[in-house]
Amino acid sequence: MRDEIKHIPLRRVFTGAYIYMRKHLKAMRFFVALNFLFLGGFQFIPKGFSNPWSMLWLLFYYMYWCAFFRYRFQHKPYLTTRVVFGSMVPSTKIFFITLTMAFLLVVLPYLPLLMGFTDKYLLFFEKYMLALQNVEADFLNVSVFTLILLLISPFIICRPFFAYMASLQDMEAFMSKAFERTRGNYWRFVILMAILNIPTMLVFEVDKILSCQGWFTVGFYALFFIYFNLVFAELDDFFYTKERV
Repeated sequence: MRDEIKHIPLRRVFTGAYIYMRKHLKAMRFFVALNFLFLGGFQFIPKGFSNPWSMLWLLFYYMYWCAFFRYRFQHKPYLTTRVVFGSMVPSTKIFFITLTMAFLLVVLPYLPLLMGFTDKYLLFFEKYMLALQNVEADFLNVSVFTLILLLISPFIICRPFFAYMASLQDMEAFMSKAFERTRGNYWRFVILMAILNIPTMLVFEVDKILSCQGWFTVGFYALFFIYFNLVFAELDDFFYTKERV
């Protein structure tokens, strides 16, 4: 028999994440400071993720978040090899699902060409590609791409994320279970992700306007990423309360 549908109380999870930060201020300051060092350090890696050394940075940053969630859910020890490698199964699935969907969105405009629609569509496609070279159109294109990702985020990010958090709590990390437990919340997940992503987009644009070379963004992200993940931890508490009693 299916469990009853539990609808996400958006105000409660946002408020709960803030209250948790206030109650654990000393620990949160430590995680924010360490997060700033990670994000700031990435600024000095030549060519970013194109540099092989970035993989070492990514590994340590992944371990950082594993320790963060273990602390949030009070599972000691906060960092072990078993925890890190055990959680890589669901997190790798999230990565490949997201990468696959992003790739499909990129190649989507080319599909009509592959299907034989080469006359009128080819003319439209050429105008479309030229338009994307303009700054205004590029911003619009990014906005449309972001909107599409928001609409599919409940399937490729939100629900799979519960499997990742479950693995960090020594629980069964099944995505199917996460999908079943959170059913009936599609639009609530979309709204939640929109609320969480709007500040990141605005700060990124402000950083460019003020010519901060990314440091304004780094400072904001160091704090906001903590809050972002605490919101999902609150969601995890909401959906999986019975299993922790």
